Amino acid sequence: MFKDMKNDLDQEEILELLTYAVLDRPEQGEAALRFYQTADEWKLFGVEDEGLIVGVVGFEEREDGTIVLHHLAVLPENRHRGYGRGMLLTLIKERNPKRLTVETDAEGADFFRNVGFAVYGSEDLPGSGQFHCIYEIEEE
Repeated sequence: MFKDMKNDLDQEEILELLTYAVLDRPEQGEAALRFYQTADEWKLFGVEDEGLIVGVVGFEEREDGTIVLHHLAVLPENRHRGYGRGMLLTLIKERNPKRLTVETDAEGADFFRNVGFAVYGSEDLPGSGQFHCIYEIEEE
């Protein structure tokens, strides 16, 4: 079940998931949690399976119809089961954006490329390793 996590931000599993989303750096996971607690424009939704929150997607909606993804994480033992892709598809269905964008590392870029995002950037550029991923939503 996909649900708004705004009222559940005190749960330890939310912090754990956000920490995975920031490459296992607890201090950045805690900082991200504070943003979701204090910034109304930052939304955090999660997916539950048998009462356990197994994944979260954090985002911001822009006036131009863009959703900027800030965090996407699934518990390690629940990865490769379609939760990440499912959260993105549900987000598109429920929020009806024109596009999704995300900045990520090489591993994240592979995931987003596999779900249909265009990926820009290169590990070969000096000081890089970051990738910009864009998913354009086709109008019906």
